Amino acid sequence: MEGQADLPVNNASFLGVSGFWQLVLARGGWYDCGLVVQRGFLSGGIWPFAHLEYPAVWSHNEKFQRLVGGGWLEQTFLNSISRVQLLFLGAHKDREVVRLVKQSRRKRKSLMSAYEMWIVHGYARAQSRLPGAMAEVGVYQGVSARLICEVKGDKSLHLFDTFEGLPQRTHADRNVHRTGQYATSVESVREFLDGHPNVHFHKGLFPDSTAGLEEKPYCFVHLDVDLFESTLAALEYFYPKMVPGGVILSHDYSILAGVRKAFDEFLADKPEGLVDLPSTQCVVTKR
Repeated sequence: MEGQADLPVNNASFLGVSGFWQLVLARGGWYDCGLVVQRGFLSGGIWPFAHLEYPAVWSHNEKFQRLVGGGWLEQTFLNSISRVQLLFLGAHKDREVVRLVKQSRRKRKSLMSAYEMWIVHGYARAQSRLPGAMAEVGVYQGVSARLICEVKGDKSLHLFDTFEGLPQRTHADRNVHRTGQYATSVESVREFLDGHPNVHFHKGLFPDSTAGLEEKPYCFVHLDVDLFESTLAALEYFYPKMVPGGVILSHDYSILAGVRKAFDEFLADKPEGLVDLPSTQCVVTKR
């Protein structure tokens, strides 16, 4: 890969300083941590995934994703990284928003890093100036939905989820997730978001759960569905309904094969380009 040969892998100062910053500035540091760890001081085989060659970093390894994804290891890692990220955010960003992100992480489980939560909040706040409703597909425990609620104003927010966990995966998703993973009751999320007006819950398999909303325009859509077919279905449904300047923001684009495949295939014949953010997220702005 371009620039690979220029990485000062054996430079102690690089691993001690630059490598650390790469780690904390990514979403949980999945990609950059993998690069620094496997090609630096753990490249001798101590780390179980150190044999993987760049760019097949351990964050993209099917066995690693299945082992860590959704479990206490991932949650512990994200919590640790997010504490560091919140320190940096608190040094130069709006402290009220930092407090909101911190409180949201404490109250409910989230599989987003603090930086990713900040990005969701920032895009939702910016898009609130445009006409149209907002939506989220893949609600989980409602943390990102709460961030959207704080800045959406009186706009409608439509929340789509099976609330029974992930549907069946396909070959495009590899053997990473389990059917029923990330199940959360709709009642618990409804209680968590209580007090925020114009929040509508749509339980069921997407897009079947969109009945009655066919003509509604949207200014902001957040996707966090993990799977190829779910991501593709959401893109096919929302893309023609986005207002000019509307944004579709997705989680996990850079680390889940199914999500990346859905975006890349869907946008192949579209005029819009995709922005691969420094986190695991990607964003598309409708022309």
